[in-house]
Amino acid sequence: MSSRLRLLGGIAGLVVSTAHAAGGTPAQQLPWPTRGEVLVYRSCGCADACWTAEVRHRATGAVRARLHCDCETLSYWSAASKREEPIGATCSAVNDQPDKAAAIRRLLIERRAPALPAGR
Repeated sequence: MSSRLRLLGGIAGLVVSTAHAAGGTPAQQLPWPTRGEVLVYRSCGCADACWTAEVRHRATGAVRARLHCDCETLSYWSAASKREEPIGATCSAVNDQPDKAAAIRRLLIERRAPALPAGR
C-alpha cells in the first residue's frame, strides 16, 4: 500500500471517529417501570451534557414523552401537549446527580403523573 493511500485511510478514520464523538452515543435503554413502554437515552455531545431521553410505546415506537438537555436548558415534551417547554431547571439538576439514569427516570415520572390515567 502506498504511503498516500495509508495517509488517506488514516485521515478517513480520524474523520469518522471525530464525527462519532461529536455526534454523541448510540441509543440505549434505561430501566423504566411502566409495562408496554421503554425509556431510550442517547447523548448528543457536550461530553454527555447534551442528551435526550424518550419514553416510547414498546410495540410501535411512538414517543410519549421526552426530556431533553441541550447542554444548558432542560425541557420536556409530551404527546398530549405536542410542544417542548423548558421546565425551569438547568441540565445540572440531572447531570450532576450520582445516578443520572435515576434522576432522568424520576423527572419523567413526575412530569407524566398528571397525564397518566388512574390506576397506572
